[in-house]
Amino acid sequence: MTKKRKYQRHVIAVPKVYDWISSTSTIHFRVNFQIPPQVLQVETYQYNAISDGCKTVYTNEDELKEYGDQGILDPKKVSLINLFINGVLQPKNLYEVQKGKLILKSIDVPPKGTPIILQFITIKQEFY
Repeated sequence: MTKKRKYQRHVIAVPKVYDWISSTSTIHFRVNFQIPPQVLQVETYQYNAISDGCKTVYTNEDELKEYGDQGILDPKKVSLINLFINGVLQPKNLYEVQKGKLILKSIDVPPKGTPIILQFITIKQEFY
């Protein structure tokens, strides 16, 4: 004779039933960070020379030593370079800077006695 087991009925009553399904969802959100304004440390140096009316290449030897004596800096070690001829900012396509050398690419040579100023700006950022 086989014994029958008696099972009791259980009823679960809940307001919601959760069924977990394996899926991937994409949630887009934006986080705004407000970084306080910070003054960055900047170093400037300028190479000064005077045009002789003929040259298109200027070197460290052409520098006016009374205004500075560092020569033409390495462009890979500065942030910005500006060239002023007779006080006028020159477009980047009219000159090339190499360490120790300024090459003017324009067909026009600055007149004799014209000031040539090569400005070097190095921006330094401190990390906290």
